[in-house]
Amino acid sequence: MPKKAETTVVLRNKSLYLVQRFGTGNWQIHYKVPSLKKWQRKSAGTADVDEAKIAAEDWVADIRAAERRGFPVVSKKFKAVADLVSAECAQHAVDGTGAKLYAQFPAIIERYLNPFFGKYNIDAINSPLITRFHVWRRNEVGRELKQSTQNTHNIALGKIFDKAVELGYMTDFMRPSLKNTGETGEARGFFTHTELLELQAFLTKWAEECTVEKSRHLRELLCLYVAFVACTGARPGTELKELKWKHFQFIQKPTMRVIEISLPQGKKGPRKLIARNELWVVLEKLRALHAEFDGMTLDELVASKSEQNVFRMRNGKCPYNFVNAFGDAVREAGMLTNGRDDDKRSLYSLRHYYATERLYENMSIEKLAEQMGTSPEMIRRHYGHIKPHMYAEELAGGAGEANGEVYKYMNAGRANMMSLLGVATGIYLPLHEQNEEGTQELEAELLQQAKS
Repeated sequence: MPKKAETTVVLRNKSLYLVQRFGTGNWQIHYKVPSLKKWQRKSAGTADVDEAKIAAEDWVADIRAAERRGFPVVSKKFKAVADLVSAECAQHAVDGTGAKLYAQFPAIIERYLNPFFGKYNIDAINSPLITRFHVWRRNEVGRELKQSTQNTHNIALGKIFDKAVELGYMTDFMRPSLKNTGETGEARGFFTHTELLELQAFLTKWAEECTVEKSRHLRELLCLYVAFVACTGARPGTELKELKWKHFQFIQKPTMRVIEISLPQGKKGPRKLIARNELWVVLEKLRALHAEFDGMTLDELVASKSEQNVFRMRNGKCPYNFVNAFGDAVREAGMLTNGRDDDKRSLYSLRHYYATERLYENMSIEKLAEQMGTSPEMIRRHYGHIKPHMYAEELAGGAGEANGEVYKYMNAGRANMMSLLGVATGIYLPLHEQNEEGTQELEAELLQQAKS
């Protein structure tokens, strides 16, 4: 237990004291800051009581002046705040709470941020210092980090500044502007619709001709996985690894039933998306892989809130991932690149396919960003080159408004998706056979619009 103060001098009752503890020569100032409602302590730097009183009054005057001007009244070293954030993020990782990205912050703080910024007061960090940090980091690593990595570092820095503002160690207007000097990561190859059809046809044959049962079942599941990602735009791996049947919900709307998927985890935590209606046949094929679901309709399976993973092989086991299998497939098919450039295709190329198809269908960038769990800025940055094609028919003097409405329902994108899933599942259904009642309603709606 710490020893009590030997001497206490009251300068202002309940707000300002001088304290001299056993074993110390200098006086310590204790002041309760009104705006923080917390006690702050500082050495007076002298053992003379009269000099200590002057130091205490000067310190209080500085704090009051800072309060009036909107400056922080207490300064802390960057490291002290960063260590608080690091501990919080480490606890989030243990508890499984917060954004998944937080798990990376303790290592970033220890490896990069504390070594450079740790000795500075956090309210003294400014834009020139941020520039010096970029030079230091490049020299430390021996190269410029990629944009995505620097973005993660910036998010960690921002979280530390958030904590400093929350604790009163800096104000919002004192936050320095962050920067990113990295180059974009290696571009991912993309698929045209024709190329993806070709790949799906290859995957189906590749699975059927495999003589090793375990590999055949993996390839069979991969074929459905590829169709699923192309039909939803979900992030391969991250958002689908823990996807279970309980995460689906079928919602009745005025003209159709829609498939809502509550993705249990993702880049920034759980999120929801609405799948394209063409996904029904893929879900049916996934259900049919398992004898335990025999006698159950898809509706009954979803209503049961089953804890079983969606992407399981026939033996009930979940693949660790589909990365290697997909890589083997595109190499075997001679489709690792498109032959026009050197960008290698990956599972993420399927997410790129989804985004491209939706933009060609004239979905707004804001809606697409929400559906894909990303920002409109990212969509504009990566898909801005598509915009002229979105209006190609209008610019070329295309069909009138009524025919344009027909095209919205009978467009190439919808036909593309059905043909793609037909190859993946072996099920080819014209629109009226998929939903006869819905088709009749559509025809009536279009007829009414044509008359008006």
